[in-house]
Amino acid sequence: MAAQIHRVLVLDADMVSCLSIVRSLARQGIVCDIAASDGLPVLAGYSRYAGRLFRHPNPLTDAEAFIGFISGHLQQHAYDLVIPVTERSLIPLANTDQLGQWVDILAIAPRASLSKVLDKRQTMALAQQCAVKVPISYTVDSVDGVRQLLPALRFPVVLKPESSIPNADIRQQLSVAYAFNEREILNLAAGLLKHCPLLLQEYSQGVGTGIELLADHGEIVYAFQHQRLHEVPLTGGGSSFRKSIALDPILLAAAARLIAALHWHGVAMVEFKWQPDTQDYALMEINGRFWGSLPLACAAGADFPWLLYQLWVNKCRPASQHYQQAVYCRKLATDIYWYEQVFRQSEEPRLFAYPSKAQLLKDALWALHPSRHAFDVQQWRDPLPGLVDIGGIVKDYYQRVAGLLALKWQAKRHRSVAMQNRLAAQLKQAHRVLFVCYGNINRSAVAQVLAEQRVADSQLSFGSAGFHPVAGRPADATMVTIAAGYGVDLSACRSQTLNKGLLAQADVVLVMELAQLARLKAEYPDVGKKAFLLGTLTATGPSSELEIADPYNQEDVAYSHCFKVLGLAIDRLAQLRPG
Repeated sequence: MAAQIHRVLVLDADMVSCLSIVRSLARQGIVCDIAASDGLPVLAGYSRYAGRLFRHPNPLTDAEAFIGFISGHLQQHAYDLVIPVTERSLIPLANTDQLGQWVDILAIAPRASLSKVLDKRQTMALAQQCAVKVPISYTVDSVDGVRQLLPALRFPVVLKPESSIPNADIRQQLSVAYAFNEREILNLAAGLLKHCPLLLQEYSQGVGTGIELLADHGEIVYAFQHQRLHEVPLTGGGSSFRKSIALDPILLAAAARLIAALHWHGVAMVEFKWQPDTQDYALMEINGRFWGSLPLACAAGADFPWLLYQLWVNKCRPASQHYQQAVYCRKLATDIYWYEQVFRQSEEPRLFAYPSKAQLLKDALWALHPSRHAFDVQQWRDPLPGLVDIGGIVKDYYQRVAGLLALKWQAKRHRSVAMQNRLAAQLKQAHRVLFVCYGNINRSAVAQVLAEQRVADSQLSFGSAGFHPVAGRPADATMVTIAAGYGVDLSACRSQTLNKGLLAQADVVLVMELAQLARLKAEYPDVGKKAFLLGTLTATGPSSELEIADPYNQEDVAYSHCFKVLGLAIDRLAQLRPG
């Protein structure tokens, strides 16, 4: 008699967590098919352990078609378990009623439990009911609501979308943002509130720590703890380097209260900011699915994919709670980027304490440890995904270096006397000049108003536009105030979206940045040789500013500096067309 074949379908195959699940279950003799959205690169597809790869519609943009695919697929193929890895697939699968006959094989917590985890407001309310510490939090659904809270807020403030993927016609994944003053929080809130309500939280100090667990109807039957060593972005996000540590009884007890109240079934990660010295902590969120640091747990002996399979399919609880402590694991591509950001000191120092050179070296040298260090992707037993990953890293950095060199060459070209003479010649013959930036609420708007005031030649007219898709927006309120201090009125300015018609009317197009110039020529090849950098007018030496930086959402000094630089360029234009 032939042996029974056990088969699992793992979704979101573009994620490294999918690769970890496939490697874990395949070693137990389980066939692992994988699935991913059309067009996404699938690292797990290179694994010697992966079964068939299936492609489906993107659940973010067409959830109905995605559910239809899964329904049809399950009618044709028999699986013991279907495992969604991200909210992209988890949310539509959890919310549909079309998969009722397969509900027992979907590795998804009960709908009522999951809804409380996906909604950060409900998560924080539940935590307070369970006597689990949370940051001071406020829920808002309008910019006016944010304004009313300003006297009570202590900066920096964390802005968290109520749901990372709001339910809308096109489900867009949203990210956490940070504000350091009143203007920043109002600007950031205005953008995020277009999608969903926000949770405003005080910034919590501490070490990023996760309690990963397997629960059987509200009871934790296996738990693992890790500490984040490197996070991307630097201010807090997914970990690129982390280590396994002993379970802290206080954090474990807090997680247990939450899981019991949720009556959770399946895997989850309860994330905290933790201060080991004082034992103080604050709940950040609960991930109701497999987490990004899953490779570390597997490397340390906490084989969650196999444990989940045993519980869900075989109805068998783990016999042992053992895992190895002080095991380190690194996501190579992301960690290289982490080192780059640290060396660049690209993050706000008020949110991130930069490590010493000795600590950086120590962290890097862990990669040489023969038994206590692992990589998320690279494995000797399954080498091809790791080689493909390294190839992607090399390709990415080659393209970035090539792009930087190209920008450097372009900068030198646009500083040249020849380019300045060419621009001057075209401006002397022009009848209409169009200023372009991204949003048309700061730089290009100011340039247009200044040119209309300072250029005396009545034969020359001016306009402005931006790449931003929303037209009709007023000028940035901070820039309006700054300009008013110089006697310039921007109150009548309303943004325009760049289009072929505006470009066709212009004899000269002046943009603010090299990247914008490249985008302009890529999207509108007919713009030809009439597009220039505005900064070329005043780029008299290698130390002068060629690109005019966007001051949006920065301190007042940045707006004032931008206004002055624009004024110098427009004054030079006025000299070329004296009237």
